[in-house]
Amino acid sequence: MTVPKHEDFQNKGVLKLSNVIDVEKVADVQTHFWQEVNRKFGINIDDPSTWFSNASNPVGDARAKRLNGMGSIMRELKDSGQLDEIESEIQSSLDQVFGTHTWRPLDLWYSLLSFPGSESVWNVPHKSWHSDEPSVVGDAKPWSLFVFVFLDDVSADMGATTVISGSHRRAERLAKTLGTSNNEALINAFESVNSGLFKNPNDVTLLPMDQVLDPLVQEDPWFQELLQEGSPDQRIQRFIKEGSSLHGIEQKAVTLTGAAGDIIVFDPRCLHTFSANVSNLPRQVLRLDFRRQL
Repeated sequence: MTVPKHEDFQNKGVLKLSNVIDVEKVADVQTHFWQEVNRKFGINIDDPSTWFSNASNPVGDARAKRLNGMGSIMRELKDSGQLDEIESEIQSSLDQVFGTHTWRPLDLWYSLLSFPGSESVWNVPHKSWHSDEPSVVGDAKPWSLFVFVFLDDVSADMGATTVISGSHRRAERLAKTLGTSNNEALINAFESVNSGLFKNPNDVTLLPMDQVLDPLVQEDPWFQELLQEGSPDQRIQRFIKEGSSLHGIEQKAVTLTGAAGDIIVFDPRCLHTFSANVSNLPRQVLRLDFRRQL
């Protein structure tokens, strides 16, 4: 029995949609994207010697390197209209899965471009796990959706973002016992995606993002192991292939990989982190966030 896509997303918090964007449109955006990267940073995608020779203040660690200052490039691409057709195709796909205009795009696009770090073997990451949105008691839907757009084929060894599927449901469950009210400041911090959802923010019971991981580690050995170092073979088997189940919720580590033109939708309440780029290629991914409609 095939599970409907929206139901699959509700259960896992991650949904891959293949061939959403015409590859020629993707290639056109990719060309303009690298032209701007070359103009601003002097970086040529085909010449690794230029990747950081002229770029100031790259950020990251041994896992991967990113460029500071990509925001202006994404704003210019958005303002130029280069992303309009891609945005329209994403909107159409979300409408088919979730219902017409139940989600609408925000104005800002993000670049998730990352370059190879110094690590040589890919492993399921054990640090920097976090979520990007609180869990609200009595509300099964997130305030926003993150949509990853692949400009090129991306495999796990290129530093794929890794998500714990089902972890948003674990967070929902924790919120019922650990959630607190009087969170007006936190709710206001997410005004761009939640304005109009609450008559009185101080009456909303929720679990903040930074209070999810510790309780999961305390109650679940699987999460304890997730935060500990281990061999790649062991961790890939344990977290990606086997996964785990607790309280009737299945969870696995899912790498956000795909081909040019694919998109992946994920719930920002899911725990996620970036992994090591151990390839010899940049990871070319963009992100567009969608706001829930009333």
